[in-house]
Amino acid sequence: MKVITETTRLKLVEVTKADCDLIFKLTGNEKVMKYFPSVLSYDETREMIQKILNQYAEYGHCFWKVLLKPDDQFVGIAGLLHQDIDNVSEAEISYRLLPEHWNKGYGTEAAKACKKYAEIELGKNRLVSLIHPQNDASIRVASKLGAEKSRSIVFMGEKHDVYVY
Repeated sequence: MKVITETTRLKLVEVTKADCDLIFKLTGNEKVMKYFPSVLSYDETREMIQKILNQYAEYGHCFWKVLLKPDDQFVGIAGLLHQDIDNVSEAEISYRLLPEHWNKGYGTEAAKACKKYAEIELGKNRLVSLIHPQNDASIRVASKLGAEKSRSIVFMGEKHDVYVY
């Protein structure tokens, strides 16, 4: 298990092909996927994991598993995704957590760890988050980390707001 970064309560570790069952707990969950076009099938989740691995190879980062210390309980995924927005390459802070872990500060803690990693380890001085305008919880997390709404775009077929850190 390759640890990328840690916080007081969480570890962010690389996703592997063996993690399909864990990731499917997120991608197959209607609550988690509320602001995405649809839930994913198991096969679509396997394809998503391959895309994550491809982004590791190409960019050195993507989604990582979020594990709760000390027992490595799976909380969700968080990371830095490569996005092309209006023909500009951006690094996006993104995360998805299991509903039983909502409202405990884990989303903010994981996003903050991703932001710090991007700045210190990758030298990024600009990050974004693409957030559905009705996703109040993610808007709060972005705001806590100092992001400001820049503009709106169509992403995955729906309006999303671009928050810039």
